[in-house]
Amino acid sequence: MYKDVRILKRTSRDGQETFVIQQKDFLFRRWWVDAWVNFNWFCQYTFDSIEEAMKHLCYYDGTRGSEIVVFEERHGSKK
Repeated sequence: MYKDVRILKRTSRDGQETFVIQQKDFLFRRWWVDAWVNFNWFCQYTFDSIEEAMKHLCYYDGTRGSEIVVFEERHGSKK
């Protein structure tokens, strides 16, 4: 399940460029908002390069992580 996500190049008045990850708004699905608006307040969503922004898209597009048990020891279990 992937969320709608995009990267926006934002240029300030002094010419500084940043790349911002945006998502569709949580309530108003037609609006694009900076990712922090959708309850991601503590995540980085602004980057100095498009490459850095691309590396962090997985935190915003619904990509799931995985867990693998690499060791387990049980004592006293009966079959």
